[in-house]
Amino acid sequence: MSLFHTSGMKKREEKKYFDKEWKAMKSSLSTFFKKEAQEDLHHFRVQVKKLRAFIILSDSTDHHPNLAQHFKPVKKIFKEAGEIRNAYVNQQLAKAHQPASNDFMSSQHQLQTDATTRFKSMKVKHLEKIKDAHAIIKGKIGSISNVHTSLFYQNLLKQISGTLANLKFNEALHDCRKQVKILIYNHKLVHTVLAIGFNEDYLHQVQTAIGDWHDNVLAIELYSGDKTMVTNLKKQGTKLKRDITALTKDFFNQATTVVELPVEQLS
Repeated sequence: MSLFHTSGMKKREEKKYFDKEWKAMKSSLSTFFKKEAQEDLHHFRVQVKKLRAFIILSDSTDHHPNLAQHFKPVKKIFKEAGEIRNAYVNQQLAKAHQPASNDFMSSQHQLQTDATTRFKSMKVKHLEKIKDAHAIIKGKIGSISNVHTSLFYQNLLKQISGTLANLKFNEALHDCRKQVKILIYNHKLVHTVLAIGFNEDYLHQVQTAIGDWHDNVLAIELYSGDKTMVTNLKKQGTKLKRDITALTKDFFNQATTVVELPVEQLS
């Protein structure tokens, strides 16, 4: 019998976690359809990422149920929501850096409006697809052993560590951030069974620092026509790169070392 079938999280716990996160995802999307608040759209996308992280962990087991295949319709909806979100974020980025040209702001606003209209016109179909996907995936969830969970965390942390040891500021670094987030998102479910230290605060710092660098890269693209702006952003980028270099030294050890605060002795 394979080592990976030793006792682990109960299938019941996994299904309960899956249901809760799925419900939060669906609820955020339904609220966005009603109110069009960006916060709800953002929550919807975060929930999709959390569920995707759970699916990646599930699909990595030796009985790999191929849940990702059935999650594709949700990822398609996520992508459409991303068009609205990107146009909105571009406007926020422009406001943060300088009074942007009216042409740029109005074109992004128009993109956001059009994408929202298209997205809302698909409301019934989208909610139906989400309902169907939920039923199929829930039926296929299997138990994940403790040994497998710990090995999954260890292997992914080593993979990230390898990339960061040979640090290059390119798409591979952005992928590293996604991998770190897979571990952070699943931690709520697996923390009681992990046989490896997991320094969540440190990993949050790493993913935030890489996220700031990536935003800076996008801002430089956005303002490619404005020399002064690009110069300022590049200066900022240099500092962000220095911060990441310092932060990610000895990544594996930092990620797996959790310092327990001493409990003061009772008098």
